[in-house]
Amino acid sequence: MADWNPEAYLKFEKERSKPSRDLVSRIKLEKPENILDVGCGPGNSTRVLAERWKNAAITAIDNSHAMLEIAKTTNPLVRWLLRDAGQDISDLGQFDLIFSNAVFQWIPDNDLLISRLFAMLEPRGILAVQVPFVNEMLIHQLLLDLVASAKWSGYFDHIAIPYKVHTPEYYYDVLCELTPEIELWETRYYHLMNSYDDILDLYRSTGLRPYLDCLHEDKMQKEFESDLMLEIMKYYSGSKDGKILFTFDRVFFTATR
Repeated sequence: MADWNPEAYLKFEKERSKPSRDLVSRIKLEKPENILDVGCGPGNSTRVLAERWKNAAITAIDNSHAMLEIAKTTNPLVRWLLRDAGQDISDLGQFDLIFSNAVFQWIPDNDLLISRLFAMLEPRGILAVQVPFVNEMLIHQLLLDLVASAKWSGYFDHIAIPYKVHTPEYYYDVLCELTPEIELWETRYYHLMNSYDDILDLYRSTGLRPYLDCLHEDKMQKEFESDLMLEIMKYYSGSKDGKILFTFDRVFFTATR
């Protein structure tokens, strides 16, 4: 899959950072000394951590060169590292808090991932995670219906979807074998979009990426996006002030070692 586009991602920084702020507000740690941000992206989630715990030593990792180049400009005190959380990262050490915002869905075998990260926690350390729950989202169903349509299905016969979203029940079953101290919740956000183009732009930079990568010609990508836009306009209605309510479901959990 092509590298991430930080500029496209940060166009909706407010909407993408809100879950980070909500998750941080639920973490019951007063003064963590060492924090690991798994999948820091362009640094927006790391900034939320640094604002809450100003004296903590923060390590932030991501497997995207482009994202890290932007992130490095946001805070020189953070240790920014190009690392893949899907691999063994235990050499980074032990942490009081391991945090991850909208990353687990891109990493296979979340049960193994959680076990590896949990082993990197100090005693009484906390693993805090947020994952988009696209299974409950209208736009994701519209996308899947379009992909399965007679016009487009042939283009995606061999697509290898690099992300997988699990249910809250799945995460609880994994976590309860590691600790009894679990908090698990789901939040539905209503993002106020100024236009239908904004909805497509937001989704293009994340969940739509694997499908666009299958359409190697720009012309085909634009036609696919145009067909998806027609479905978006059909099923998302505008409000009285002209804005469009775009629902986005997310699953959160914290687990204490």
